[in-house]
Amino acid sequence: MWKPTIRGLSKLGLAAAALAMAGPRQPVKPFVVYHDGADIIFAPEVTGTHPPARLGPWTLGERLSASDETLRDKRLNLYVVFPGGQYRSAARPEYDHNLVVNKYTVDGKPREWDIFWCFALDSTLPLDLRSERDLLVAAHQTFRPGDRFAVQLLPANAVMKERLSVNKVDDLKRFRRKDGSLPRLLIVPAHLAVRATAERPPIGPLSPDQ
Repeated sequence: MWKPTIRGLSKLGLAAAALAMAGPRQPVKPFVVYHDGADIIFAPEVTGTHPPARLGPWTLGERLSASDETLRDKRLNLYVVFPGGQYRSAARPEYDHNLVVNKYTVDGKPREWDIFWCFALDSTLPLDLRSERDLLVAAHQTFRPGDRFAVQLLPANAVMKERLSVNKVDDLKRFRRKDGSLPRLLIVPAHLAVRATAERPPIGPLSPDQ
């Protein structure tokens, strides 16, 4: 007959404590994203088996496994646009952003989404971009920074420092065009992917509350 030992009980106790501390992951509430300017309900699928894709005080869904986070052509696109007025935080204003998708789903089945960071570099760029077309147009447009240009003047400077290690003007060299200009909007893969549905809402306007 098996007899528990002090060491065995200790291991069981530690395992139970770890499970209790972890607890079940709370499902991510559906939230509003833009598609061609219209409100779409983005509902992440959460299995509780992978860590969340976090953005400051927000969660965009549950990350796919690391081996699945390489960009894939079959996936849809979720763009996180900095700065933006759709989601705002008084405590963390550097993370204020818009969320834009390139398509929406119609069959109720979750799809995989690659996440892209979109950083405004040109301070004259409109800050309420709500469609993939607007994002791609801005990414193809260029501007020439003035002599007094500094990374602190970038509209998305705080998040770029965190996500791309852009701390000084020289760190932008890899994004410059051959003529020395910069894109008005920089779009880069976040190397994050989530599963979710993105469906048209019921009749009536929605607010971007989580």
